[in-house]
Order: sequence, then structure tokens, then C-alpha cells
Amino acid sequence: MGDLQPNADFLIEISYEVANFNGGVYTVITTKSREMQKYYGQNYYVIGPYYHRSASVEFEEQMPPDYFRPVLQKLKKKGITCHYGRWLVPGNPKTFLIDFSKRLKFLDEIKKRAKEEYGIDCFTGVNALEQRNVHSPHVDTTDLNLQLAWGDAVRDLVKGLLNSDYFREKHGVLHFHFSDPTAMLVAELKKSNSNVALVATAHSTRLGRAIVMHGENLAGELQNAGKGSTIDSGREYKYGGRNITIHHLEQLLVRNVDVLTAVSSVLVPELKYVLGREPDVITPNGINLSQTSSLKEHTFISNMVKNKLYRFLNAYFSPYYNLELTKPILFFTAGRYEVRTKGYELFFEALGKLNQRLKTEGFNNNIFVFLFIMMNRKEVDESVLTNLALYDAIEHQVEKYFPSIKNRLVSSLLHGRATSHESLFDEDFFMNTSKLTRKFRQQRGVRPPVRAFKGMKKDDYLVQSLKTAQLMNREDDKVKVIFYPAPVSMADSLLSMDYAYAVSGMHLGVFPSLYEPWGYTPLETTVQGVPSITSDVSGFGRFVLEKTGKEASPAIGMVKTAGKSRSQIVNDLTDMMHTNAVMPEEEREKKKLQLRDVSTLLDWKEMAKNHISAHNMALERCKKRRLAVEVHPDSLSLTLQNP
Repeated sequence: MGDLQPNADFLIEISYEVANFNGGVYTVITTKSREMQKYYGQNYYVIGPYYHRSASVEFEEQMPPDYFRPVLQKLKKKGITCHYGRWLVPGNPKTFLIDFSKRLKFLDEIKKRAKEEYGIDCFTGVNALEQRNVHSPHVDTTDLNLQLAWGDAVRDLVKGLLNSDYFREKHGVLHFHFSDPTAMLVAELKKSNSNVALVATAHSTRLGRAIVMHGENLAGELQNAGKGSTIDSGREYKYGGRNITIHHLEQLLVRNVDVLTAVSSVLVPELKYVLGREPDVITPNGINLSQTSSLKEHTFISNMVKNKLYRFLNAYFSPYYNLELTKPILFFTAGRYEVRTKGYELFFEALGKLNQRLKTEGFNNNIFVFLFIMMNRKEVDESVLTNLALYDAIEHQVEKYFPSIKNRLVSSLLHGRATSHESLFDEDFFMNTSKLTRKFRQQRGVRPPVRAFKGMKKDDYLVQSLKTAQLMNREDDKVKVIFYPAPVSMADSLLSMDYAYAVSGMHLGVFPSLYEPWGYTPLETTVQGVPSITSDVSGFGRFVLEKTGKEASPAIGMVKTAGKSRSQIVNDLTDMMHTNAVMPEEEREKKKLQLRDVSTLLDWKEMAKNHISAHNMALERCKKRRLAVEVHPDSLSLTLQNP
């Protein structure tokens, strides 16, 4: 930890993504929690929502300490059940998960208070609540109504904790994240001049993301904005829906926190322009390098994963046509289903150009591109499952007969007899395998599916973009794609491996985002020793450039977008992917070693220090604002209120 030490007595981190995977904030907190515990010890807590489907896997409930029981009992009488225990992530932080289901009946009152007290319209900007049963495995946790009800329950829990005997006399920090509805709690604490420092981290801005999603040039707009200028106050209404509500919540949060942090320097002009405040501290995201394997272990794991991926590709494509899979090239991308902001349109167009270029050059290999693009959970295509089962059955037959085949081959060699199919394989082997292979190959003449999962609409925009780019998995295509719109994990029935393992078997990750204030996917790819391509609007890419002092890391390509036309960006991306496709194996190994050096820059052991600096700064500002305002002690009481 060096000489830097926290000045606060405790830290409470609050996020809707605690034990509830919804996006990048989940990854931030899970990966840094161990380092936070090293600084704050037993006085580090996290608060999140209680959703049974995730809590049953990620959370271990425990008996709360005596000093918290009065608070939790009081909340329970009001219909708020707080589960206390440990979040099962590195560090196992002390955790409060709030069951807010009974607060949903107060939803209109919560929205009314947001409008009257803070001018935040949660009625016209938010669709009606679709699923009231928050314990259902099918509940949509992205529903802003649920988040608003949770944020209101957090308000009561935090006030209760701060008034408890355990925290009342302590000086602590509350750390919030965009775009939680807990902004209203922050405003109340600031208004009452609470004895707790308030910190918020911006991971993006909702309005900035919406601008890019609608095809507008945010980077150019920021570049052309005059010094001190801010965005038109009515701009958010152009995009409608929940964007309005979340933008206003972010404005409220930014106005009231003692310290605002941002995950990268890329966000600095955007925060100033869109929300009217520059960040006080840059807090780049990190990774736990202590959990990564050694180079020797990594090489072993990577080879093992490649073999599993080749098995999948054989089962996926070989039923349709003969496919050479000696040493295929594996590319991938990953992220949310945001076609414009993630640069998927550019990526697909560049892949289409690469496909035609490799055909012209007579490229004698295949590039397989995995599209790990998250959508609502879809069912696996039965034909893919059937092909995998048949492939496994054929492999099982070979393994079953292999000892006998081996003995016959050795005997033939020892006695100088000529070997033939008849001398090596008996009738049972021929009969069993011929039945299976005939069934396996019965789809000859049909194209393999682009999608590994069913249930998507025929006019799905992403699938249509693949068609436009002529990426249809034809036999003569050198670039073939697998759209995999579901979490990659040991529990899935196709790849059957965790995401990090899948990445370790790839040759290149491609992330040409047009809006990416940080970018965990290229970071995770780097740590796995896999080269990547990112963009100049990526916070991660900018961080690497700033730290290395180079125009680009040898193993992390940077697509320049500033001042370039779409066609120029696509052509540059095509060239970069082509270079990787034809790269000699020795060069790939060199790049892996280069990435190990870059990875050391990303360790939370270093990155966490930025958070501690932000916390200490906030605590100093908290003390100054309390000294600056003379308030009668009774008015500082943070009593629990009904919604």
C-alpha cells in the first residue's frame, strides 16, 4: 500500500450492480474489493439489491452484528428486508442486499417526490413496471422502476446505518456509481450537511452514450465546443425514454458529491460539456493480477482452451461442408448489444472486406470470429446441440476402439505386415462410426447458422448488418462468424468454459468502439496475453498510450477515428486485422510477452491508490463544508421517513 493510507474510518460502496450483474460496474467492484479491504479492513461494506437468482449463487447470508440489528429490525417493520452477509467475490466484503419488493406499491409516491423535490420526471420518461415479482428468475433487473424502488430503500438503510451507534461518531465515505437512482440520497445527505464524505465515479454519461447511439459525432462535438460551453439543456429530450430520467439523476449526483471521479481522461471533456463538472480525480479500472496464471500455466491453459474451441468449431461447421481445422485463426469481440457505440457496424464491414481480400490472396486458412454480444437470454439452437452430441459420440467411438487399433498397428509394424483399414479397424467400428458420420453429415448443402442461439427476430439489426457485410458462413468464405448472444460460462451447454478461459484461447480481440469511456474487454484481453485492437476514444487505449508514452503498444492496435470518415476507419481496421491474420506464429508469441509487461500497469494494487486519494480528498472537503455551515445539531438528525 506504500505510504498512502485512508483517513476515513469506514467505506460503504453502493451500487445496483453489487451481486447483480448488469454491466461494467459489477466487474469494477468485484475486482477491486480485495484491495479496498486491504485499506479499510473490516470497515469496508457494500450495498446492493436482493435478487434471488443471483444472491443464491453469489451471496452467503450471515447473522448481522448486534449493533446493526436495531436498524434492520426497524426497516423490516417498514417493509424493507435487508439480508446481511458476505458477497462471494475476492475479499468476500461485508454486504447488505435489500429486498425492496414491498416498496413497489409506493412507486408512484417515490416518483412524485423525485419530481417535486428534485425536478426529476420519472413518469413520462419511464415505462410502466412490467414485472412486480422481483424474486422471479425471469425478472428484468434493468427496469428503471425497480431501480428507483431500490434506490429509495437504500436511502432508508443508509440513514439508519449512519445514525447507528456503530457509525454515528465515525468519519466515513460513501462511494456511489453512475447511473444509480441513489443520487436523491446523495442530495439529501448534502442538504443536511451529513458527517460523511460523498464520492461518485462516472463510468460514462447517459446523454453522451445516447448521442453516439443515435449516430451523432460526440467526439467532434466536444472538439468544437468552446471553452466552458455546455450542452443545450433540452438536448436530452431528443432521445426520450429513460435517458431523460437517468441524465437528470446524473446531474443531481454531480451537483452534490464532494468528489467526482472518472474512469479515464477520455471522460473529462464529456463530463464538463454534458454535466457541467470536471472530475477531481481519474480512477482507472484495474484487474487482480494475483489471480492470473504464470506464463507457463497460461500457455498450457491457452492450448487446452484452443483444443476445446476447435472441437466446438468442428461440431458447428463440419456437418455442412468439409473444413480444414489444423490451426485456425480465432478472433472475437464482446460487449453489450449496442451496435453503434461498440463499433459493431464498422467491425462487420471490415470483416467483410477482410474476407474478400483473403479470398483474392488465396489465404489457405480460416478465421473464425466469435461475437460474444450480450442480449436477453436466448435458447440454444437444437441443431447446434445435436451436432455437438454427434461429434462427441464419434469421438467416443474412436477413444473406445483406440487401444485395440493401437495394438493392431504395433503388431503389423513388428511383423512387417502392410497396414490397411481392414487390418486396423474391425467391423463393429466401421458400422458404428459410419452410422454416426452419415447422420453428422446429413446437412451437406446447407449453410451453417450464423447464430448459435434461436429466438432472435429475422430482422434483428445486428444479424442484418452481418448479411450486409456478406458474412454468411459460406464454404468458400475465409472469415466465418458465430453470433453467441449469451454469457460464456461453465454452465452453458455449448462452449462450457468461463469467459476468461475462452479469451485465453483466442488470437485477437477486436473492440473498435465509438463510445468507450473505459473498456474492460480490451483490458481483460490484455491480461490473458491476447493482442487486441481498440480505438482512440477508448479510455483503456488512452491509458495505455499515456502510461507507455508510445503512439501505440506493439500488441494493442489503436484505430484512429478522430477526423476520419467511416470508410477510412473501416479500411484501417481491415488492414490491422489482415496483419494479424497472416502473422507468423513466432510473432504472436512475442506479442504475448509484450502484453505481460503492459498488464503490470493494470493491477488494482496500483489503481486502488487513486480511489484512496479520492476518498481522502472528499473527507477533507466534507470537514470544510461542515465548518462553513453553522447548523443546529438537531437539524442534522437523519431520521427514517416513509416514502
